[in-house]
Amino acid sequence: MSNVAQRIADLSPEKRAWLMERLQASQPKPSIIPRRANTDALPLSFAQQRLWFIDQLEPHSPLYNIPAAVRLTGALDAAAFARALNEIARRHEILRTTFARVNDQPAQIIAP
Repeated sequence: MSNVAQRIADLSPEKRAWLMERLQASQPKPSIIPRRANTDALPLSFAQQRLWFIDQLEPHSPLYNIPAAVRLTGALDAAAFARALNEIARRHEILRTTFARVNDQPAQIIAP
């Protein structure tokens, strides 16, 4: 056991509770990233530009696709499954993003 862990273990229950309370109070609360109000076309990041350029050289290449298969057992509640997938897409802009040319430049368009 480390020296710090031993010192904490040696504290009385009251002092240990006080220490835990202080440590938890000092933890920053996670902030929620606000949803973007703008639905205009946005410029690509440098990484997106590289992938877009590669796609222009090799259109429809499956090189960057990541296939996966999942075997489900038991009854599937299709409506609940669809709601879960829709909720994930609602929370993550990248899952609603498409790419297009705008003013002859590649741009990302995020669906609402």
